This record gives sequence, C-alpha cells and structure tokens, in this order.
Amino acid sequence: MRGRAEPIRLVFHFLGVDFEDYRMNKEDFTGAMKEKAPMRQLPFVEIDGGKTTLCQTVSICRYLAKSIQPDRWFGGATKTDSAKVDMMADGFADLFNLSAMAKYADESIKEIAMENYKKSIGPKLEIMQDLLKKSKGEYFVGKSIHWCDVYILGILQALDEGDDGIFENLPELRSYYVRMRNLPELKEYIDTNWPETKYTE
Repeated sequence: MRGRAEPIRLVFHFLGVDFEDYRMNKEDFTGAMKEKAPMRQLPFVEIDGGKTTLCQTVSICRYLAKSIQPDRWFGGATKTDSAKVDMMADGFADLFNLSAMAKYADESIKEIAMENYKKSIGPKLEIMQDLLKKSKGEYFVGKSIHWCDVYILGILQALDEGDDGIFENLPELRSYYVRMRNLPELKEYIDTNWPETKYTE
C-alpha cells in the first residue's frame, strides 16, 4: 500500500507547491536523519530549511492547508467546517490504521487481524459513505474541496490497492474516489505514480 506520506504529497501537488520528496528504505532511517524527526518516526517535513519540522501525517496536512494559500479556506471557512474537516481526516486515519495493522501484523496474529479487518472495514466505509451523502455536496464537507478530501483520496487509494473489490458495494464512495483521482491538480502525479484502478465510475 502507499505509505503514510502519500497524503502529504497529494496536498503539496494539489496546492502546486514545489517540494523535495525524499524517500528512503527503513534501514536508512538512522543516525542524523532519525534525529531530525521530532518523534523519531516517518513521515516528517522540514520547512524553510529546517526552521520548522513537523511529523504526523494529519497534522502536517492541516498545517499545509492553513499556511499555503490561506485565502482559499482549504482547512474550512468556519470553525464548524474546520472541525468537520478534522473529523473526516481522523476518521479515515482510523481506517488506514485498521488496514495497515492487518496487512503488517506479526504472523502469530495475522489471521486474527485480517479477520477483524474483513469484518470491520465494510460497515465502517458504509458509515463514511453516508456522511458523504449527507454533506449535500460533491465533497465530505459541503460543496467545496478541503484538505481532508485530498487526504481521504490517499487513504482510499491505499485501500483500493490492498483490497481488490473493496468499493464494489459502495457506489457513492466509489464515484467520489474516481472523481478525486481525476482532479486536474492531481491527475498527472497519480497517472505517473499510482497503479491503475479497476473502477471507472
């Protein structure tokens, strides 16, 4: 599956920001590189030559949304919208963690972890689909795209890549996923870096 840094890349690309995308193998994350990371984990970003260093995917995406082109209200135009944006991102972060814990579980508990994932993921995605339908727009928080939508795209892609047919019985969520994959701001990056999806509508 795509890693936890992928939603951050998507936010950068959506906002048209040039950035250095430094990727490494797990065994390379040692010494001085690891010391740079605030919580000694990946991903993290360095801003303005290291004057600001942040970790945690959701926190980074939220910071970028509020700091880059703040007049477009990418983080939400009101306190209520901003809270809803955070809510949706945190909710999908839980789904990513559920999937990752099953996929990378130790062999001694992998079967149980996968059973829990298979039992839980469908109903949880149905809840998310209901929230999308209730938002009264094409996105999860109303009629305007917010950073949570770009973040959610990264999570949906990870689920799609790791679980064939996961959106078969989720027509509204599937349509949203396909529409987001084809956003003009992201399409070139996605077509170049992501595997194709079986879904077309």
